[in-house]
Amino acid sequence: MAFAGLAALIIGGALLLEDAGAAFVPVIAMVAGIAAMARASHERLRQTIEAVEKRLAQAEWRGGISQPG
Repeated sequence: MAFAGLAALIIGGALLLEDAGAAFVPVIAMVAGIAAMARASHERLRQTIEAVEKRLAQAEWRGGISQPG
């Protein structure tokens, strides 16, 4: 998805430089590209957080994390 977003940004930028008369189409493509890259980054972050939470849960279950006090 990130590659598709980057491709949309590049194509949108090229179209904007080529023909500034119909500027709304490349701008929409560029916004869609940015949204696709943001969604891909969000998905990677969500997967990383899930992996960390899973490790913490396993460590707590095994008694690897001691409670203060």
